[in-house]
Amino acid sequence: MNEPYRLNLQSGDLDYLTKKQVCQKYNISHMTLEKWKTVGLKYYKIGNSRTSMIKYKVEHVNDFLEKHLVN
Repeated sequence: MNEPYRLNLQSGDLDYLTKKQVCQKYNISHMTLEKWKTVGLKYYKIGNSRTSMIKYKVEHVNDFLEKHLVN
């Protein structure tokens, strides 16, 4: 019998989130996330088309929030 395929995930492999996951994790709207992108939030665009996949690194989102912290 064949062994089921197992993912060999390393620490940090799940640090990339989709737009929906970012919005849920930080309790923000899609429009807020789009605005954050225009003012400096880093993201990864995979592909060259309008419908290319976009991923956000958790570390980048956290850094962005720290930079925009208001006392």
